[in-house]
Amino acid sequence: MKIRRSFNRNRFHANLRVASAITLMSGAAALAFVATTNNMLTTGNGSPGTAAHRFMKKQAQYGLASRYEASDKERAEDPTEAAVQNYSNRAYPATDVPFRLTVNAKNAWAKIKSQGNKNAAAAAWTLAGPSTANFPAILTFSGAAYTTSGRVTALAIDPVCSNRRCTVWVGAAGGGVWRTDNALSGSGAIWTFVSGSFATNAIGTLTYDSSTGTLYAGTGEPNASGDSEAGFGIYKSTNRGNSWTQLAANTSVPLMPTTCGNAPAYNGPAFNGRAIGSIVIDPTNPNIMYVGSTRAVRGVASVTGGGVSLAPGLPPFGFWKSTNGGANFALINAEGICLNAGLAGDAGKIQSSFGSIRGVHDVELDPYDHNMVYAAPFPAIDATRGGVNRASTYIDGWRHNAHGL
Repeated sequence: MKIRRSFNRNRFHANLRVASAITLMSGAAALAFVATTNNMLTTGNGSPGTAAHRFMKKQAQYGLASRYEASDKERAEDPTEAAVQNYSNRAYPATDVPFRLTVNAKNAWAKIKSQGNKNAAAAAWTLAGPSTANFPAILTFSGAAYTTSGRVTALAIDPVCSNRRCTVWVGAAGGGVWRTDNALSGSGAIWTFVSGSFATNAIGTLTYDSSTGTLYAGTGEPNASGDSEAGFGIYKSTNRGNSWTQLAANTSVPLMPTTCGNAPAYNGPAFNGRAIGSIVIDPTNPNIMYVGSTRAVRGVASVTGGGVSLAPGLPPFGFWKSTNGGANFALINAEGICLNAGLAGDAGKIQSSFGSIRGVHDVELDPYDHNMVYAAPFPAIDATRGGVNRASTYIDGWRHNAHGL
């Protein structure tokens, strides 16, 4: 028995030595792993590397607990998923957001502002968020902090420009019109918001007619993206943007056949619910205007995108001309198009210029011959047209000899 006890004691000590060695080896491996991980998470100068940036971005997006959740699961849990699902279930179920709802919102806002004389609280607004869009490095894909400006869609410059006074107007996709009178200042330009009277902040183009000192602002973003918001026509200012009037821009377009039925007739403002990509003034007659309009969108629901969202009852889009300073417009080179036969009612039956599925983005006059007009439409429904078109115009009206160049 003593021999057996001695044997067990020796065996215990041997096992203890083996376990100690394994423990020491495991500790060394752990230290090596930590060192390697730290090297992966830092750059040569000790700053966070790409791996660390991705990890911190996940923490910022999903919360501190995601570090541990992501370690034993295929993907980190997003605590907002339930709310997103509930939002989707409540989302607008129709194929479009009717333009009348936007008009109602515009009228409701005008009513609130009109109550300012009776109720100061109704008219008083204070900034509730940041005034600059500064993104910290942890929230950016590049890992570097930056300040975003959004989409600038329009720019106009007074040709009488000097170091002492240089006026520039800028329009944004969703930020209205801004003006500076010291664009060439070495210390930085000072900008003033000048389109507070507009029915929308979506701006598509700006044109300054120096011969009359008139600034034109076309509303609605014409860039064919899913969030290119539609507008409320054309505004003009004769005092550099201090005050504005909206052009009536009335039109009457007859019923026009398409391959899936007749595109309905339209009577009313030519640009409400559409976007304006270009405004050109005839240098010899300021009453003659050429305008390019595009489809834009009327809001995006969870069941549709901007490319197929067509609200019925809106005006045609394309190449327009006015001979009375914007009081009335005529659609030039109009065609009826069956854009989407599957849409209910008249939503898929439209009218446009050049058969374009989205409209005319740009219009220009020949600087040496104001009778030669150029138009750049988006592609046609059959993808055989588009590009650049030109036409000659004379005193007795248009000669419809537009053709692709």
